[in-house]
Amino acid sequence: MTHPAPFPPVDITGKTFDYVICGGGSAGCVLAARLSEDEGTSVLLIEGGHGNTPGMVSTPLRTIEIWRSDYDWGQSTVPQKHCHNRQIYWPRGKVIGGSSAMNGMIYVRGHAMDYDAWALAGCRGWDWANVLPYFRRSEDFDRGEDAFHGAGGPLHVTTDYTAHPVMDALIDAAVQAGIPYNPDYNGATLDGISRIQFNTRDGRRASTAAAFLEPARNRDNLTVLPGTRVEKLIIEAGRVVAVRCRRGAESFDVAVGREAVLSAGTLESPRILMLSGIGPAAHLDEFDIAPVVDLPGVGQNLHDHTLLPMVFESRPDYPFPTDPALPPMQVHAFLKSHPSVVVPDIQPLFFSVPAYPPGFEGPMNAFTLHAAGLRPTSRGEIRLTGAGIDDPLHLDPNLLATDYDVRTLITSMKQLREIVAQPALRDWVKGEVCPGLTRDDDAALADYARAAVGSYHHQVGTCAIGVTALSVVDPELRVYGVAGLRVADASVMPAVPSGNTNAPTIMIGEKAADLIRAARA
Repeated sequence: MTHPAPFPPVDITGKTFDYVICGGGSAGCVLAARLSEDEGTSVLLIEGGHGNTPGMVSTPLRTIEIWRSDYDWGQSTVPQKHCHNRQIYWPRGKVIGGSSAMNGMIYVRGHAMDYDAWALAGCRGWDWANVLPYFRRSEDFDRGEDAFHGAGGPLHVTTDYTAHPVMDALIDAAVQAGIPYNPDYNGATLDGISRIQFNTRDGRRASTAAAFLEPARNRDNLTVLPGTRVEKLIIEAGRVVAVRCRRGAESFDVAVGREAVLSAGTLESPRILMLSGIGPAAHLDEFDIAPVVDLPGVGQNLHDHTLLPMVFESRPDYPFPTDPALPPMQVHAFLKSHPSVVVPDIQPLFFSVPAYPPGFEGPMNAFTLHAAGLRPTSRGEIRLTGAGIDDPLHLDPNLLATDYDVRTLITSMKQLREIVAQPALRDWVKGEVCPGLTRDDDAALADYARAAVGSYHHQVGTCAIGVTALSVVDPELRVYGVAGLRVADASVMPAVPSGNTNAPTIMIGEKAADLIRAARA
């Protein structure tokens, strides 16, 4: 896999497109590729970020370099009152491929019960039996096809690689601590410790831009417009008829022939809805935005997995990762906070490099074990601060607002200490730097959690699918109260799945394409 060529500027003046997809990220690239498979159908994909893919983006080992670069929207939360009033940094991909072009390339589907729970709550068609075929359709699994995996799809999944030596020691230590080794967490069971499965091919990142969009780029019926922000939707007589865009200082409208689809992500899709008059009417009134549809759930239900670094000093000759084809995280586990828990609610993530939280420092010959909560019960919201696309968003996940969320991190830290204490890591661990063994009771560990917790970068839920008063889209992803408009991205997830959200977002793009095709038939 080589670096994809840049998408050049194009002139779309006076054109009408059957489908206008707003956002070229994880779901948007999938949707554009799938819909443009149909001859006679015109598709426009609009992306606010860059249209090129530099080596920094394509090289797995360099993933952290993208943070705070010009290829990152670089969002931050408002001060979190339950986390020592800290602002939490949220990197988001400012490039074609969206956050699939800057994430850790970790391929996780989650637990079958995640999707069955969506269906039980009224999201018909989103149960595990119905979504598994979409995961398999996308996939090119390097071990071949089976009941759980697909082969020959656009999205390559790599399992065959030589891991950093500390990663092998961590697996051995976890097994010594009584945690089973799971050779395929995307297979029959999620539980246990595993080597991470990566979305890479030939040593390069397999973002959705590289995997889905690049093979489709020369189709006559597909137009890609990078460097272009979506300002709002134009709605007439209850139907979306156009999308207002801005490139540089120029604003222009693109006519919609059949449907517009918001795939701008958990942060931007609710913003576009609200700027278009779709959202909580009282909130829109604050900025003199005329309400078109009073949808109180737009921007609500914001939540995210928690990630909390524990850093361990290693020996002086500790080997730093050098393989450009591998990111520094290569092992994770799916664990339970209590034996009575039915589905894993903890997902520790292991880095072969030190990842000190802001305000902490220590030696560089170190590695990081991240405590992590999979089932947050805290919920927050996204609100506007102005009526323009450049006004900052008010991002408040209300992090660690519940005792359960804090106690889950405490339990996860204790589990990681148990792993580190095993003989397999004796030659690798000199001591615990963060939080440090002086923090030896629950109160001290809770304080550390509030002082150092960050984001797993899995924000979801702000345009939730469902059938309740706070649902934003119906089970076919159609926005309530507006014709010709759907949302297809991580924002529609009513609850975050058990693991990284990129693969489920890709699945949503695949399913959305079939829903749209069915409506056209």
